[in-house]
Amino acid sequence: MVNAEKYLAFLRAWKSNPLLAASLRAQMPLDATPALRVRDPRVKAAFSMAPGVFPGFGMDEEGLAQLKIPAYIIVGAQDTQTPAEEHAAFAARHAPRTLLEVLPGPVDHEIFVNECDTECDTFGRDMMPAGCVDPAGVDRAALHQHIGARAVVFFDDMLKVSREVR
Repeated sequence: MVNAEKYLAFLRAWKSNPLLAASLRAQMPLDATPALRVRDPRVKAAFSMAPGVFPGFGMDEEGLAQLKIPAYIIVGAQDTQTPAEEHAAFAARHAPRTLLEVLPGPVDHEIFVNECDTECDTFGRDMMPAGCVDPAGVDRAALHQHIGARAVVFFDDMLKVSREVR
């Protein structure tokens, strides 16, 4: 559950941020109502990769404690956008039934996006190198395989799915 006042403070900070285009800031509503009741009974488990700023979004200890479904959070040890200890580990400490996996080594936030393909390599490397160029020793394809396998095992376990081994 989101703390309305903390969420509004987050929105106000963005609305007054001069780095965001004035046209976007003008259109940004200051309303926490849409974020207050997001529970959907059809959702039985959640898998989160490199999650955002939990405290900043207004998800405090009390709100996270209300999470009723099992959750799995996976994040890079060197996430520079949302450092693991301040965000993912914070959520895992306060949300019951939450598992946390921190990928070791120089794994940053952008490792969770797609690999750059040959058509986008030049553009991606020039415009957003963090999204395309991984540190030495980081194998994005192997990490994606690992993350996908973790998600399948987690959802199978939580949703009681039985698979044939092929």
